[in-house]
Amino acid sequence: MAFLLILTLFGAYDQGSTIIMPPFRHSLGFYRASKFYIDLYLGDEFSIVNPQGLTGSKMEEEDDPATSSDDHILTLFGVNSGTGQILYNVKLTTLKVYGKPGSGNGEFNSPYDIAANPQGEVYVADAGNNRIVKLKYAKSLLSFDRNITDSFNYPMGVALDSRRNLYVADTRNNRIVVYDSTGTYRYSWTRDLSEPTSISVIDKDDIYNYYKEDYLIVIDSDNKRIQKFNLSGQLLAFVHSRMIGLSNAKFMYSAIDYNGNVFVTDMINNQIHKFDRFLNYIISVGRQGTGRVEFVAPGGIFIWKRFGQIFITDQAGGQYYWLATDGFFIGCFPSRLTDAQPQTTIALYLTDLTEIRIEISDNTNRSIRTLIPAAYQKPGEVLIAWDGRDNNGQFVPAGEYIIRAYLKPTYSAQKGYFKKELEIKITKL
Repeated sequence: MAFLLILTLFGAYDQGSTIIMPPFRHSLGFYRASKFYIDLYLGDEFSIVNPQGLTGSKMEEEDDPATSSDDHILTLFGVNSGTGQILYNVKLTTLKVYGKPGSGNGEFNSPYDIAANPQGEVYVADAGNNRIVKLKYAKSLLSFDRNITDSFNYPMGVALDSRRNLYVADTRNNRIVVYDSTGTYRYSWTRDLSEPTSISVIDKDDIYNYYKEDYLIVIDSDNKRIQKFNLSGQLLAFVHSRMIGLSNAKFMYSAIDYNGNVFVTDMINNQIHKFDRFLNYIISVGRQGTGRVEFVAPGGIFIWKRFGQIFITDQAGGQYYWLATDGFFIGCFPSRLTDAQPQTTIALYLTDLTEIRIEISDNTNRSIRTLIPAAYQKPGEVLIAWDGRDNNGQFVPAGEYIIRAYLKPTYSAQKGYFKKELEIKITKL
């Protein structure tokens, strides 16, 4: 939630590098908002009760156009559903609470999702009151604007695109409803839906959209299915929890990054699942706990696509990371070369669009071949052929060789801060 900007010391065990700690100079080694820090800012009378949706934006009124040094400082909004409240921060200085339980203006009954844009428009899916509440963020304060009622039946999801269009997951009506920037109804659809609970969107006009594609991500079917639609409601792809080997799951919220990858929180498995923009499964990160990349029933998730900052809420508070990349050698096929069969195929797996360089050294660590002199590779399995020759075009002699892959993310944790090196050995008989 908003209190993700109040951080606590990070844990100690390695959980890979799909999401990573920000550099110390950026966060001073803090990343988790725990009950201690929430009590410190809001008093011990405030309680985290059923935290749900999370969103954020760089507010136009708080941006200094003369400098880029403040562009990473966001205003975050989080739903504390059990208390009917919205938590939000003002830059990095103040944590505030808006709302209370009820059905009047500025009151909420089982609110779930939340969406915001740089213009200060904030929408809350007020499910228990069968409405969408529009708030306004101005002069560091949230205030009530108006209610949108359109025969909703427990609407749980909201999303905004860069054109200020509003998308609503009207859960018990089994429909997605779309409104323009003035709040005027545009269209809706019910096909291929089963009680949608959460929605996220990316559009081609979004400046932080690498592939310039339009699509919606919808979670439905008892929180076990993730679907991709175009903005007109045509189903493009889907994935069910069983399709990625999960006997049980509870997908809660999704977020889309600059490269179109989809991140989904899973309350039951205490994980974040990552898919590419076609909903091909990439990787899952996290486990139950309160350490680094550990979660207690994670729910809300928000990605600031410009810099790859990722914020996640769970029942213990919230966490702040940067997107990065991870990789694993699958193997070399064959792993033993001969004069008759001097070639091999190097197989590795990447979790993001990655700048990769591959070097081969002999057993004295002397570089003998550069296979890829820094090229981008998409996430998933990557196959690279080595013809068994050195940089001079000669077949290498018998011996042991080391294959190293040097990985750098293509955005977010780059500029030398994050690099990863993979290593595997191969033998020439």
